[in-house]
Amino acid sequence: MQPFSVISLAIYAISLAFLNVLLYYVLGTNEKPTEGNPAENADRDPQDRKDAMKTEDLIDRSIYIITEYYKNNLEPFFENISDDILWIGPAERQQIQGRENVIRIWKAEKHALTFTLGDIKARCVSPHSRVKEILLHYDIYTHYPSGNTYVHNQWIHYTWREKRVRTVSGWDSRQEIVLLHISNWQENSSQDMVYPVHYEHTSAAALPPARPGRYVTVKASDMSVHRTAADHILYFETVKHSARLQMHTTDGVVLLRETLPGLEKKYPGLFLRVHASYLLNPAHVREIRRFFVTLSDGTALPIPEKNYTRIKRMILQENAEEPGGAPQPPSPQTHSPQPHSTQTHSP
Repeated sequence: MQPFSVISLAIYAISLAFLNVLLYYVLGTNEKPTEGNPAENADRDPQDRKDAMKTEDLIDRSIYIITEYYKNNLEPFFENISDDILWIGPAERQQIQGRENVIRIWKAEKHALTFTLGDIKARCVSPHSRVKEILLHYDIYTHYPSGNTYVHNQWIHYTWREKRVRTVSGWDSRQEIVLLHISNWQENSSQDMVYPVHYEHTSAAALPPARPGRYVTVKASDMSVHRTAADHILYFETVKHSARLQMHTTDGVVLLRETLPGLEKKYPGLFLRVHASYLLNPAHVREIRRFFVTLSDGTALPIPEKNYTRIKRMILQENAEEPGGAPQPPSPQTHSPQPHSTQTHSP
């Protein structure tokens, strides 16, 4: 190859690289959404791992904002919205544009409503590195001064955007909410701007839910996040011949990206390890028989013979102060139940 050809090739390569850099800054990144399972992609590339952690952080932040919002603490909401935020409420004509308008209208609202938030299911539906769509789904109970309670099955859609900001030490980035859309059908009063203060006059009341004492937050295998009242959890189970974990609740079964040791460490004293494959909620124990424990849904879980006495004593102690009293011991006429079958409860 002639020297002139080498020089020409080098100039061409430099020009092409410069053009790519120019297009990057003029048009912005043109990245494709992450394909497949983000957890698997995170194992292949450091940038993917960083992006996966950012997604989990935004899901956690989205849950925190809504839980504080329904405690009537609005500061996390105000702190995370962008200057050009678009808020779309659940009822007709509920649309507010701009951070200043949102803060002004919310601070002008006067109400005596309180709320109880149900279990939350959250997922990221658009795992782009610069914009993320987070969906939350839950029941919300609105308590009125009259004593009535109304329930809505609510969806909330956050659009998070990464924004570059100048700091004392240079440029940095922050995530902010540019769209917040709340979706649940309800009639609207022309007197209500934000809270359904006058909704009570047009709807049938619902029974207020029991207020749970603690919540458990776990990550599901489909990359969603579940914030579930501890009272609704029956037990956790390691699926046979796999590293997968199932959470059995009063509403169904969820496949998790968790481990039994990790849950024990994260929620000490809340659940009881009765077997290498099972972690149960003592509050749902209804009966203890020889080498088996029966839960409130009728499921019988095995207890290793060598640990039976110790586990039985721990369960009796846990439930001694419960309103229903301690679970019943076995009677001589009753046969021991069959062991729990994983296949029966597979999702």
